[in-house]
Amino acid sequence: MIDTLESNREKAKLLSIEKIISGNLIEGQSILTSQFLNFSTSTFALMTIHRPSNVDSKEVLEPIIRFILDEVTLDMPVIWPIHPRTQKQMKTFGLWDEVKANENIILLHPLGYHEMLKLNMKAKVMMTDSGGLQEECTILGTPCLTLRWNTERPITLKEHGGASVLVGNNVGRLRKEYKIVLLSNILPIRPELWDGSTADRCLKEIIEYK
Repeated sequence: MIDTLESNREKAKLLSIEKIISGNLIEGQSILTSQFLNFSTSTFALMTIHRPSNVDSKEVLEPIIRFILDEVTLDMPVIWPIHPRTQKQMKTFGLWDEVKANENIILLHPLGYHEMLKLNMKAKVMMTDSGGLQEECTILGTPCLTLRWNTERPITLKEHGGASVLVGNNVGRLRKEYKIVLLSNILPIRPELWDGSTADRCLKEIIEYK
């Protein structure tokens, strides 16, 4: 995954955040075009959430969305490429229209790899239940609030020098760690061998195997 990131970093850098937003914006939102004209220099949060443990129960999903609506959007805009499952559940639970009406939430259709990488490069904080984004945040230095109770990628956790903090779907813990992120400026440590040359080493070992 880090080989892929490093080999695509320069291509992602060339993308325009404004064009990513305008080209993928979900219709019917209350935001104005003028609100995202200067995202290259502004602060924003980036969010993805799709796991059944987070989105299939209104009792779990609604408090997370309330936190985003009532607290995070007061600090900065939230860019949210939304998974079809999450969108479906929000409509089922009667949450979709309120989120869509918030002028500081930018709902996008699912993005391609380079587009998401560009947003991750510039985000102030990532809120996600994606495992792969935990790894990318550790390399890019984006603080990552991971909406999971465990991870198969412990090296990405802050206590091991990474960028990620497990907050589960507990809004109290999410709020606490979010406030810490706003006040901190700690860069994660790149894990050993996460240098973008893993495939080269694998190929070398295969060729030289006797």
